[in-house]
Amino acid sequence: MNRKISIESYFSLPTDLSAELQSFPEFIDGVGYDVDLRTEDRKEEVTVRFVEGEHASHVLVRGSGDGFLFDRVVGRVIWALSAHPIIFR
Repeated sequence: MNRKISIESYFSLPTDLSAELQSFPEFIDGVGYDVDLRTEDRKEEVTVRFVEGEHASHVLVRGSGDGFLFDRVVGRVIWALSAHPIIFR
């Protein structure tokens, strides 16, 4: 099964999602917002990408397979992005 989620954020401060996800045993490669993960048996793959849009930027998380890795990655990405306070001026 394929899954995807688009997460909009203020992106007021850079978030190193690669560093956040490096401790996952499924971590393959990553820099900054862009990360690749895959289970050892290759039954599930997840990618995280920063997408700059015309009107708004977002983080796109895509997954294939049973969904357990996807669920963990989405949870950690949301947790990491929410660590930065929103500043109103």
